[in-house]
Amino acid sequence: MTVDTAPSKDQWRAQFRAYRRGLSAPTRSARGALIGTRTLNLPVVAAATVVHAYWPQLDQGEVDTRLLIGALRGQDVSVVLPVVTSYDPAAPEMEPRRYTGPDAMTSNRWGIREPTGTERVSPTDLDVVIVPALGAGRNGHRIGHGSGYYDAFLKSINVPKVILVYSQCLQPTVPADSHDVPGTHIVTERSTFRVEDQALPQ
Repeated sequence: MTVDTAPSKDQWRAQFRAYRRGLSAPTRSARGALIGTRTLNLPVVAAATVVHAYWPQLDQGEVDTRLLIGALRGQDVSVVLPVVTSYDPAAPEMEPRRYTGPDAMTSNRWGIREPTGTERVSPTDLDVVIVPALGAGRNGHRIGHGSGYYDAFLKSINVPKVILVYSQCLQPTVPADSHDVPGTHIVTERSTFRVEDQALPQ
């Protein structure tokens, strides 16, 4: 009998969280800036006019997207951020809303900053979605917090999905369930590639 010794999603989550906790604030900031620059130079992002991004949870060591968001807006790109509309674990939902600046934001019940008082943007208007992750595999699948919000949101969106992750949290493969939606591109502070190419770092 073959015993499956591959790490589970929960084991990967624990490992990735421990790694992020071990990063100093200056290191996270520097790596976030590198990831942001690489993301800006990604052709699918450079060609976009409407980008769905995310506001970072800095206390959890998430890849910092604030400089990236500022640079996109400086290029007259319309930036959209997610707003949670259902906290029901059985039916997680979020919707895209236009980001107009840090002053027009509020914290939701989980402490995540969201746009407030801005209009909803149709998912069909999005050109690319930038996706947060604890870690990811080169197979395009990501390890998130396990709530299912992004998978529920992404399943009907047919645009490039760019996963941002620290290089040490990028693995050859990570486990995936049938409802998981893979990314199309992965960006770390060291590499950028299209998942379908399984490319070497560029």
